[in-house]
Amino acid sequence: MTTAQLLLVDDDQDNLEILTVILSEKYRVLAYRCVREALTALEAAKPDLLVLDIGMSPIDGLQCLEAMRARPGCAGIPAIALTAYASDVDRAAFLAAGFQAVVTKPILDPRELFAAITPWLTTAPTVLTAPTEDGMMLGSGFKQSSTSSSA
Repeated sequence: MTTAQLLLVDDDQDNLEILTVILSEKYRVLAYRCVREALTALEAAKPDLLVLDIGMSPIDGLQCLEAMRARPGCAGIPAIALTAYASDVDRAAFLAAGFQAVVTKPILDPRELFAAITPWLTTAPTVLTAPTEDGMMLGSGFKQSSTSSSA
């Protein structure tokens, strides 16, 4: 089985390094602090999933996702939002913008991050609009796996 490749973008160097270490336990990780560099690498990298920080500057995670999905062959790549904006209204807005799941920062338990990622790499499209048992919000167009991953 091939290891999934994730494209991670976070403009904070410490967060980027920590997330890269965590995610590298299970996936191949292409990590970028600069959205422009990530956009340049996107088409050649052909990642299986995007992990994007929302609170980046000057291009935020929402703008980054929009630009990435506009690239040829990239419209269907699932994306996870990483954010400190944790209200239900914020989560709903990120899902409506096209993210498949939202993970609140700081990430205190890496299993939460793996639980958000795993379903989008292992299941066929379907529709799920309600929160999962663990309270994570999932967007429409994808199905959460019934099997859980241990970290």
